[in-house]
Amino acid sequence: MPPTPSDILSLEDQKLVDSARDILMHQRGLSEDQAYSLLAEMAYKRKTGIADISLQLVNITKRLTT
Repeated sequence: MPPTPSDILSLEDQKLVDSARDILMHQRGLSEDQAYSLLAEMAYKRKTGIADISLQLVNITKRLTT
């Protein structure tokens, strides 16, 4: 059985991914799986990790809402 993202990521990184996923679910009306897939696609296209993309999304969202 292949490892799941939570098996690979640190707890801190997993919390970032969960936060970013929740943002996408709320803002775009996506399911949990759709939001995670979008994060993974964004990370792949930008040649970075899913935790890095998640951090960027969380930080941008914080800036726009404060």
